Amino acid sequence: MSTATDFKTLLDNIKIDNAGQISKRYGRITKALNQYFYNLDSKTANSLQVGSYGRFTGIRGISDLDMLYFLPATAWPRFRDRQSYLLQVVKTEIKKTFKNTDIRGDGQVVVVKFKNQEVEVVPV
Repeated sequence: MSTATDFKTLLDNIKIDNAGQISKRYGRITKALNQYFYNLDSKTANSLQVGSYGRFTGIRGISDLDMLYFLPATAWPRFRDRQSYLLQVVKTEIKKTFKNTDIRGDGQVVVVKFKNQEVEVVPV
């Protein structure tokens, strides 16, 4: 085998095989939060994928997505000293989209736990 063939085989072996599912879930979470906080139907605005998936350094078998969700400036007075309330609101809005999914606050994030993946949403 040539080096090029070996390298292609390596890339095929580590390629994320559930990227479509990750992107779909990310979009649905973003849309749910955008509808609540911005009255907007966008699946991409006001959020950012971070962590290994967001940096394009994730490999096959990746089981989590870390995402930031940017709150509107008008939300800060409402949630300034009430972090647990903010997480509860975020959890409630995501739960409207994923009714049968385990969703919980954990420290400074909301964890959306699917059977084969977790999405950690950090409201910022």
